[in-house]
Amino acid sequence: MRKLLPTVLALSIMFTLCIPVHAEARNSNQIIPSLSISGTTATCKLSVVSSSNTYPLEASVSLMRGNTTVKSWYGITANGYLSFSDTVNVSKGDTYTMKTTVKINGVSYSVADITKTCK
Repeated sequence: MRKLLPTVLALSIMFTLCIPVHAEARNSNQIIPSLSISGTTATCKLSVVSSSNTYPLEASVSLMRGNTTVKSWYGITANGYLSFSDTVNVSKGDTYTMKTTVKINGVSYSVADITKTCK
């Protein structure tokens, strides 16, 4: 009996640690904006994943130089998952800000601006 208890305990711990990991149901929205500059090309990217595959998604993206709009993209739409990427020519020494607005199922979400300098 003394030898059986440590074996049972070890097996219990092993099975507890070996529970298979399974995907959890999504219960939150993910908004991932990105601005990168390589040489004189800026790349604006946006990924949005909603907590439901059926939720309508709507986004707009603007690249600004100071108060001047360099380029804007409006009416970017999808359901459940949205992926956007586009490039713009930029000038060395200037600072650019990517501004993003996102609506998920009709609800507006705040998205932090991203600022980078073309070096």
